[in-house]
Amino acid sequence: MSFESQISYNFNDKSLLEIALSHPSRRTHAADYQRFEFLGDSILSATISKYLFKNYPKAEEGKLNAMRSSIVCGESLAKKAKLLKLNEVIILSTSFKKSVGTPSSNMLEDSFEALIAAIYLDSDLLNVEKWLLKIFAEDLIAVEKKIIGLNPKGRLQEWCQIHKPGYMPEYKLISKSGPDHKKQYYVEVSIEDKVLGHGICSSIKNAEINAAINAISKVEIS
Repeated sequence: MSFESQISYNFNDKSLLEIALSHPSRRTHAADYQRFEFLGDSILSATISKYLFKNYPKAEEGKLNAMRSSIVCGESLAKKAKLLKLNEVIILSTSFKKSVGTPSSNMLEDSFEALIAAIYLDSDLLNVEKWLLKIFAEDLIAVEKKIIGLNPKGRLQEWCQIHKPGYMPEYKLISKSGPDHKKQYYVEVSIEDKVLGHGICSSIKNAEINAAINAISKVEIS
């Protein structure tokens, strides 16, 4: 099966796909690739935000943020990239391939975003939105069960008041990485000096939400 068949999209302009699959280590399309990555990130966030806004008219900002951040996060995008087998077609420079080997999660995330931009530039916004909603169909269905009716940070605080009276969840920024237009923040949440969850996202606020979701899944299972 060809890669275009794998992703269910056939390019009219194959050069756009070449740019999306060319890791910056090759230098041939480095500047264009990074621009594609920037555009794809914006389109993805807007598409998921628009879907959630329209389909959950009664959801407050906090819930919408929680739903979006559970879908649009580095870990999720890397999984989508592997599902589409992007890891098998990313074009690395010879030296980079020898030193790194298989593409990292960050590389897969970036390539997925570059691919989104390539599809948009090859077609239009309507087509790329349809493509994205199909790719994330299961996630968008699951997010209702996972998040709807839930304020993750508030729910974790309530759990803490019942099971750990006298203590409150404490969120700590552990690290940040990536270029200015696409920072990734890694946050941990602790209760009684014990780390219960972690979250990664492009804003500290949403990284904290993801950390709370991660912690809730652990304390409610245990």
